[in-house]
Amino acid sequence: MKTVAELAATLLKFPRKERIVIDVQISRGWMHAGYPIMGQTSTAYLITNTTKIAGGMWGPIHELGHNQQRSCWEFPPHTTECTCNLWSVYVHEELVAVSCCVVKLSDWSVWTALETYLQLQEKFGWEAFKKVFAGYFEMSNFPHDNKGKMNLYAETFSRVVGMNLSGFFKSWAWPIEEITEEDLSHLPPWTDHPMAQYN
Repeated sequence: MKTVAELAATLLKFPRKERIVIDVQISRGWMHAGYPIMGQTSTAYLITNTTKIAGGMWGPIHELGHNQQRSCWEFPPHTTECTCNLWSVYVHEELVAVSCCVVKLSDWSVWTALETYLQLQEKFGWEAFKKVFAGYFEMSNFPHDNKGKMNLYAETFSRVVGMNLSGFFKSWAWPIEEITEEDLSHLPPWTDHPMAQYN
């Protein structure tokens, strides 16, 4: 849980224990987030089989990631099932030493969206995400539309890493506004980002 909290840039000790309840009939899906996290009986081996745990726990950590998501930096429906996977990747890299690969899809949702975040992680590391997430705790008056939230996220990440990332985000078809580009124009642009070859 400490590793989950680290990435969330929140208290390292959660106010209560996180619980996973396995049951024959849950409200939806194979597993779902919330308190407690719920899982079908077929998922019990994911949290009780030590061999399976040693090889990774993507599903349960994915649900813990959902519990860390904040609407101020989520862009539904694109990232709802995406950014929670940042926790799965982070925990697996930090604790389990499992490298994750991503399948690219044709639309910017779930796995393709995750690739966007993983490209940022590869360049700037997990510390950048921690600083971005921590920065949101100091903000108020968040935009309510995805376009506004995406521009705020691009601006926040750019300021944290000291580089203008507007070109990178535009390469992923984010609706980066001219005002955001102007606000970031004093920062050096990230010109050799992985998507530059597709521009």
